[in-house]
Amino acid sequence: MTKASGESLASRTGDVRPLRVALVSPLPPPIGGIARWTRMIQGAAGRSSSVDLMVVDIALRGRSIHQNSMARRLIAGGIQLLRAGGALWWRMLCRRPDVVHVNTSGHLGTIRDLVILAVCRAFRVPLVYHLRFGRVPEIAERGNREWRLMRRMMRGSSAVVVLDARTEQAICSRVAGVLVERIPNCVDLLGLPGTQQMVRQHRNRVLFAGWVIPAKGVEDLLAAWRAIREPTWELLIAGSYEEGYLRRLQSELQPKDAVSFLGELSGSDLLRLMAGCEIFVLPSHTEGFPNAILEAMSLGRAVVATDVGAVPDMLSGDCGVVVPPADPERLADALGCLMKDSSRRDEVGERARRKAAEEYSLKVVFDRYVDLWRRLSSQPCSNQSRDETAPSMPVST
Repeated sequence: MTKASGESLASRTGDVRPLRVALVSPLPPPIGGIARWTRMIQGAAGRSSSVDLMVVDIALRGRSIHQNSMARRLIAGGIQLLRAGGALWWRMLCRRPDVVHVNTSGHLGTIRDLVILAVCRAFRVPLVYHLRFGRVPEIAERGNREWRLMRRMMRGSSAVVVLDARTEQAICSRVAGVLVERIPNCVDLLGLPGTQQMVRQHRNRVLFAGWVIPAKGVEDLLAAWRAIREPTWELLIAGSYEEGYLRRLQSELQPKDAVSFLGELSGSDLLRLMAGCEIFVLPSHTEGFPNAILEAMSLGRAVVATDVGAVPDMLSGDCGVVVPPADPERLADALGCLMKDSSRRDEVGERARRKAAEEYSLKVVFDRYVDLWRRLSSQPCSNQSRDETAPSMPVST
């Protein structure tokens, strides 16, 4: 948009209205990394006078996170597709957004994403395609149907947001003419426990937080824990689980293993628990940019996690320990070394805390999203101090 067109809009409306953004993303429940991110972005937008955020909720409905049969996935996915497409279409008719931002975890969700793209094209609204998983390089290398659908989605989007350098390189080397922006996830420093709550009442605790499913490396963690055999330490596992899977995991444990399954906790309860633990561990087989690691870093916890997604970038600069995925022996070594060295835990945790505050705070990251949305839309900035506005970018076709 030119300066003249920006002034024309202001004269027609009397004032420049906030940028309207439709965010197609899940909200809790269930509590997951993307859903928690959505809540943070929703909160940041609520405190901003320059952004009017509308959320199209695509949270999992119709099946639990543990029901992975193709029939269940197709039924639940079909319902989700119709709901998301219809909700976005209605918002286009009632309060047409200036830009649409869709979060995706891939798999069958790519079909839903293409429906969202079709709606955006019909109304000539730019679309941001936000890839929230770290297995894109492997998918691109295989060149399978999922990759072909993702490539079509990328080519039709105005911008693609990625979480890590490997994903960015995989896309840029295979999909020409696509605007790729690498933007990290964020952490709300204002939502962390206060100074008094940060005093650790329970030492010698290792915490895992996430869905209790095989892809999160829970079985690797339990195998590593049995190998460590530190009787003065306790392993806490916080997250949603399926009863049958939990019984199988517990059947392989002994009382002396000191493992507690806590189930799903509220965000505030989980943060308080995290602040009171010595080590946070996330041995996932696949990740994007885990919010749980960001929170642990912000609380100054020593982190052990696997080399997936953006985790190596997050823990670079000796801000944590990175081990190969699906390797219980290396995981046990990393945990055991930290458990025996309190000075090392404190040093790693303090570096992580500083890095999270400087690079991943909600304000820093939200401003990057807003800058991207403005560049893609034709709306000028509502709190702009300069006369000129950012140029608009056409919708990709």
